[in-house]
Amino acid sequence: MMVTRKPVSWFLTETGRKFSFAVVTGSGMAFTAAKFFPHTILLDKYKEYVHYYSNGKPVDLTKDLQERYEKCLALLNVSDVHKKLISPFSVFGYDLFHAGSTSSKFGVAVGIPVNFTYKSVSDLENHDIRVNQEKIDWTSEYGQKLADAIILSENVQNFAICREILMTQNNKVFYESAYPFMCVFVMYNLTQYLNNRLNLYAAPKLVRGTLYGIIGLFGLGTYFLLKDMTEVHYETKVDKQLCELGPEFIESGVIFYEKLLQRNQALRELMGSEGQRKYSKLGNENFFLRQPRIALVHRKAFFEEKLKECRNEEGDEDN
Repeated sequence: MMVTRKPVSWFLTETGRKFSFAVVTGSGMAFTAAKFFPHTILLDKYKEYVHYYSNGKPVDLTKDLQERYEKCLALLNVSDVHKKLISPFSVFGYDLFHAGSTSSKFGVAVGIPVNFTYKSVSDLENHDIRVNQEKIDWTSEYGQKLADAIILSENVQNFAICREILMTQNNKVFYESAYPFMCVFVMYNLTQYLNNRLNLYAAPKLVRGTLYGIIGLFGLGTYFLLKDMTEVHYETKVDKQLCELGPEFIESGVIFYEKLLQRNQALRELMGSEGQRKYSKLGNENFFLRQPRIALVHRKAFFEEKLKECRNEEGDEDN
């Protein structure tokens, strides 16, 4: 009688296990490359993808913004070597952007949004800004709130640009690129260890499938935990560095995060149900289980506390 080997059984053979190892290793390297390349080898392509375009052509930074950027480099005492690595550009949307690392020879891209050129409501009207494809009534309550939030003073813009520059002066890109491969590799070796230790190859496929599902969720959770912890660590570090630039920067930090919260509150109302899913009533971004960034209210509170400390110190000196 001829016995037909089931396809699943092939993976339990020596050849099948080698094939599985190669697939898992290749997948881990692919995930790592997908995270690493846009911040290094493909940085220029990434920059083109998020660039702000008008009439099909990339928009250059205005002379004022270029000078503001140069001023921020001076305020941060950025070395001549790192100055050559950092490339500013006009980014799509109303959030600042950064990619790359000054620790990499491929350099850094710092995106400055178009609203940094706005000085009045007339500038907003000229740019035909829409929310959910609908024009904004800038005379309405939330239209006025949004307008006030996206028009920033020069000092606040300096703070924001300095923040993005500082976020590139670390090894975050390398850490976050290593996490996918590390998690995949650990998951694979853990399943192999448990299969051999508990002799699960002789157990029903459902048992092994359940094990793989649990370890897969564990690995995915570990990846997001490491990634989020790394982001929060460097955000905390950068906020502390900004406070060292003086009371004026601390005050600008309070205003900047207040503006972001105000913008999100206005968008929550203007975007309807989508806005309610995306933003909280306080203006924080809504996340499900993760905390990929420090909540805006917490970052604002940090600068408020630092500003209070500075004013108390100034009061003690006067006395």
